[in-house]
Amino acid sequence: MNRNSPVDLPEGYVEFYKNLETWQNEQQIRLQQKCSYERVDEVLPLLSEQKKPIMILGQFVVDPVQYRAVFVSLLAFMSEARPDLKEAMDNLIKDIEQLDFQQLVKNLLNGKYEPFAALAETYGISSELLVFLFEHAVRPFLRIYAAPYQEQLYEDTFQHWDFPSQCPVCGSKSHFSRLRPIDSRRFMFCDRCFIEWEAKYLQCIHCGNDTPGTIKYLSIENDESHQLYTCEKCKGYLKTYNEKQGGRGVDLFIANIETIYLDLLAQEKGYTNHDV
Repeated sequence: MNRNSPVDLPEGYVEFYKNLETWQNEQQIRLQQKCSYERVDEVLPLLSEQKKPIMILGQFVVDPVQYRAVFVSLLAFMSEARPDLKEAMDNLIKDIEQLDFQQLVKNLLNGKYEPFAALAETYGISSELLVFLFEHAVRPFLRIYAAPYQEQLYEDTFQHWDFPSQCPVCGSKSHFSRLRPIDSRRFMFCDRCFIEWEAKYLQCIHCGNDTPGTIKYLSIENDESHQLYTCEKCKGYLKTYNEKQGGRGVDLFIANIETIYLDLLAQEKGYTNHDV
C-alpha cells in the first residue's frame, strides 16, 4: 500500500514498520517447521461459554530457546534499523545469558509489566522500549498459533464473542477494522496475531451502543476509504478501511500505522479508543 498521508509523519516512520513486518514474516516462516501447538477443539462454543481468549483456553506457551533466538535476531534488526539504539541493543546482547526468557514472556502474555520497568532501568532504556522488543519478538509465535483458527472466526462470531474490540485468540485490543465490499460485513483486525473476526457493522465495539443516529463516521477529504466510526454514547472511535471505497485489499497492519492522522483527528474531536 503506497499512499500519501494527509499529515507529515516522522521521517522513516512507516518504512520502519514495513521492515519490521517483513522481519516478523521471515521469522514466522523460519519457525513454521519448529513450532507445533495443540488445537483447541470446538472453539466457537468455548469462546461463548468461557469468555476467554483461545490463548488462555489452550494454555499457549513459547519455547524459551526458540524465543531467545528470535529476540537476538530482533536486536540485530533494531541495531540496523535504528542506529540510535545500537548501544542499548548491544548491551542487551552482552547480558543475554542473564535474561529469564521463560518468565519474562509469561509476564508479557499476562500483562505484567512491572518486571520490565525494573529491568529497563538496569540497561538505561525506557520500559516502553523493552516491552516493545519482547512484544514484537513474541508475535511470530502468536501468528503461528492463531492461524489455524482463522477459518472458524470468519463465521458470524459476534454471536459467540462478547468483546468485539478484543482479539478472541490472543486477547489483544484491536483499533482497526475493514468493511468487506461484497456485503459490508465488518471484520476487526488484530495487529498482534494477524487474526480477523466479525463485529456488527453499526454497533460500538467499546460499549455495544447501536442506537440509530449515534454511530457516525468521519473521513478526511480525498481519503474516503479510510474512515472513523464514532460513538456518541461512550465517545469511542474505531479506524476502518472501507474496501469498497478503496477498491482493493490492503496490508491492514501497515494501514493502521499509516492512518495515525485519524487517531489525531478523533482525539481532536473528543473521541477515544479507550486504551488504558
